[in-house]
Order: sequence, then C-alpha cells, then structure tokens
Amino acid sequence: MGNPRAAILMVLAMATFAMGDALVKTSAGNMSIAQVLIFMATPGVILFAIVGQRAGQPPISKEFFARPVMLRNAVEGMTAICMVSALAMAPLSLVIAIIQAVPLFVTLGAALILKEKVGPRRWIAVIVGFIGVMLMLRPDASGISLGALVALLAAVGLSARDIITRAMPMRIGTLQMATWGSAALIPAGLLMMPFTGPHAMPSSTAWIIILCASMANAIGYYSITAAMRLGDVSYVTPFRYTRLVFALIIAALFFHERPDSLTLIGAFIVIGSGLFVMWRERKTTVSDNM
Repeated sequence: MGNPRAAILMVLAMATFAMGDALVKTSAGNMSIAQVLIFMATPGVILFAIVGQRAGQPPISKEFFARPVMLRNAVEGMTAICMVSALAMAPLSLVIAIIQAVPLFVTLGAALILKEKVGPRRWIAVIVGFIGVMLMLRPDASGISLGALVALLAAVGLSARDIITRAMPMRIGTLQMATWGSAALIPAGLLMMPFTGPHAMPSSTAWIIILCASMANAIGYYSITAAMRLGDVSYVTPFRYTRLVFALIIAALFFHERPDSLTLIGAFIVIGSGLFVMWRERKTTVSDNM
C-alpha cells in the first residue's frame, strides 16, 4: 500500500511546486528578485524550524558548520537566485521544461564526482537528453536567450544540491536541511539587493501572493520528503515529471503561454531519457543485489 500513497504524495508535491513557481513568477512582476527571495524564505524557515524542533531536529546545531552543509546551503542560495530570475525573465513552461533535465545532470554528476558506475546505455540516454535540452534552448547566431540560460543554470544547481545531499551525513535530519536551505535564500536575497530593484514596499496583494508561494513550496517539500520515505524510490521518482504537466496547464490558463513544438519535443526527449536512466538504474541495482 505504501507505493500508491507515495505516488499520490509525489503528484501533490509536483502540483504545489508548479503553483509555487507560478506565484513566484507573479511576485517577480510586483517586487524585486531580492525581495522575492527574502520574503518567500522567511515563512518557510519559521515553519521548518518549529516542526524540526518538535521532531528532535533543532535548527541551532553545530552540524550547521559541517562542510557538506555549508556547501549545500551556498548552492541552495545561488540556485534560488537563478530559479527566481529565470521565472522572471522566461515563460513558466520553458523554465519548468528545462528543469526536467535535473535527473540527467544528477546521473552525470554521480558518475563524475561520486564515481558511481554508469553503463553505456545510461550514458547514451544522458547524451540524448542533452540533445533535448539543446532543442529547448535553441542556440542560434544571436546566442541563447538569457532566461533559458539562467533556467539551465538553475537545473545544474538543483542537480548539484541533490548530489551533495547524497553525501550528507545521516546524523543530519531532513528538517534541519530544509530549515538551513530555506534560510540560505535570505543572504542570497541580500546579496542581490544592489543588483535588482526598485525595492518598493509590496502591496497587501503582493504580500498574500508571496506568502502563498512560500506555503506552496513548504507543502511541496514536505510531500516529496514523505513520498520518498514511504515508497520505493524507483517507483516514486518518475512521478516527478508530472510537474511539467501542471506547469503547462497553469501557464496556459493564467499566463496564456503556448509552448512551441521545439520546446515540447525537447521536453519529451528529456523526460524519456530520464525515465530510461531511472529504469536502467533500477535494473542494475536489482542485478547487483541478486
């Protein structure tokens, strides 16, 4: 019974993440990127700190200064800058389509950095997936659009965060990482203050939107964590790709976006390659355990 419930939680997580992305994009039109980062992070930090304290994972701990934690927090902050900037500059559907390449980047990083074994079929799938990414980026004589390039940097950052998380000591709790990761967005926002603006006081509507974005991301984070703990990773992970479906629906209904054929073809190539990589990884793991 665990896997079906985990799948529902994963789909819920992807739906709330897609809603959070849309709300962040809306917020970026009403306030500076620096303000979005700071105002979105603060409620999440408070929520995760309270829940973590009650779960025996105190937010104030010497583990905060562990090298993997410090590195992960730095990556989290830089990735948030890229993600919010991409959502502000590029169509929602394009940004989320590019983000679907994260599993491919994780496979590449796991092989090159963590020295995990990756067979030739998975390497081919990764290469094919990157072709799909290039279709979405559409480089030409004028170069790559800045929004798409920043979205690609966000995908690389998310992948780096996942790879660092794999190397995180087990004594560090998930809620602690969530608290510290959310808190990393605040100095990232302060760092961006001189480069973004104007920093006008948000209206009451803007406050509500950014608060909803923060809560949506918090619910998504909790749901994805519960899903990964409740179900088998190989069963649950493919449901991550439903985020693109939700993003396309939201983009069409609220932002009147109509992704072109190259974006859709590239996205499906990336998703197909990612699913193949997961299938091969599961098959290899089963073979090794026999």
